[in-house]
Amino acid sequence: MLTREQKAKIIDEICEIFKNYSTIGFIDFYKLPTKEYREMKRKLKGINIKFFKKSLIIKALERIGKTELINYLPNQVGILFSNRNPFEIYKEIKKLVSYRYAKEGDYAEEDIVIKPMITSIPAGPSIAEFQRLKFEVGVEAGKIAIKKEKKLVSKGEKINAQIATILQKLGIKPIKIRLNVIAMYDGRIIYTKEILDLDEEYYSKNILNCFLIANELTKRIEYYTKYNINEFLIKGRLSAIMLGKKIQFFEKDVVEELIKEAYICAKFLSQKFNV
Repeated sequence: MLTREQKAKIIDEICEIFKNYSTIGFIDFYKLPTKEYREMKRKLKGINIKFFKKSLIIKALERIGKTELINYLPNQVGILFSNRNPFEIYKEIKKLVSYRYAKEGDYAEEDIVIKPMITSIPAGPSIAEFQRLKFEVGVEAGKIAIKKEKKLVSKGEKINAQIATILQKLGIKPIKIRLNVIAMYDGRIIYTKEILDLDEEYYSKNILNCFLIANELTKRIEYYTKYNINEFLIKGRLSAIMLGKKIQFFEKDVVEELIKEAYICAKFLSQKFNV
């Protein structure tokens, strides 16, 4: 059990993390295997993660006036801290996927399909286990051979003990392990997982489409912005030249246009009359 002095030191440390880092996140470590977590953590660059007791984090948040974050603390919490952008961090974490063997009661995230193969399992009592699950099996080189592809579990279906045993014997790890980010905070805004997990391509296309619509509207109502001003200047110049030609106002640009037109007319007449 921690002493009062040790607890005070930890609370000070948490407060310093909030002071020194621009992005803070909370990760739920419930049922996260230690081995897989360490593998994923080694791949993170410029991102730190540290475990603290939830009660001590709450005391630190109360001290620094960030009590609005308490609602985002899971029971088994790790604090993520970095000076990188929250969306960049989440994007990197989302790519980190490890796998483990299935246990009874797990749910399949996708269909689990077993392809034909010669297994490493010696022929013997295990054949009956495969047959009970409706596998078409035989024996090749003293090993159990799966003769035909079989969908063992459908997406969303609960995995029972019998299936979990067969998958382990086949060396198949179908359960994905990810760091479960609950929320991130950049000093101003709390970003939940739903906000962080955005479809970049979808939003980029929508933002571009909104910009094009807005830009077209500003042109129709003649509202000048840095995005449309060049078009208005070009249009205004052409209109001024046309007006100058009409009223014979011999300004430099008008004269240039008149000379061009005269040259074209002269060239046309020359070609027509072979002059």
